Amino acid sequence: MTDAQVRDQALEHAELATDRLHSTLEQLLLLARVEGSLSFDDGVLLSTEQVARTAIHDACAGDRERIRLVLPGSLADTPLGLPSVLAIAALRNLLDNALRHSPADTPVQLALRTDGARALFEVRDFGPGISDEDLQHLTERFWRSSTSSGCGLGLAIVQAIVQRCKGALRFQREVDGLRVVLVLPLLSGAPSEKLLSQA
Repeated sequence: MTDAQVRDQALEHAELATDRLHSTLEQLLLLARVEGSLSFDDGVLLSTEQVARTAIHDACAGDRERIRLVLPGSLADTPLGLPSVLAIAALRNLLDNALRHSPADTPVQLALRTDGARALFEVRDFGPGISDEDLQHLTERFWRSSTSSGCGLGLAIVQAIVQRCKGALRFQREVDGLRVVLVLPLLSGAPSEKLLSQA
């Protein structure tokens, strides 16, 4: 009942709204599963680097080329001590958040390191940063800053995964952006041959 241009715009808006709703429902289901008693153990063991590369691949498709992976001279290949799907989801949400809140012409840096029985994933963006007041609300579910276009669940899911797996999540304001450190446990006593071969 409308001309071609109006019809096409309406269909495009409907498609975008459907995609947002689908994404929100997926995030809600993941949050419910993480906070529940369901097992995520699929028997797959991934190293710190493998989790990072998979999370980068799964990050916002149009922007993932902005992510710069920084590897140390040596990185323990010990697998992480949590289900790989949870580690990947947590890191992907941090990367998506950094990409969403920084200019399209700036990189997002992901630095990896291991420290004893822990793996540290440091996500650094070069966006406008965040106020001290907003910083304390970052992991509250459905909370969004005035400039956010997300659903307010990504960082809440990261926090839930961290709590479930006895990890840690730290936010540090920078003059030119935000630094987030995700700390996850490594699997103690796991032979490296159990690792999936890196692609």
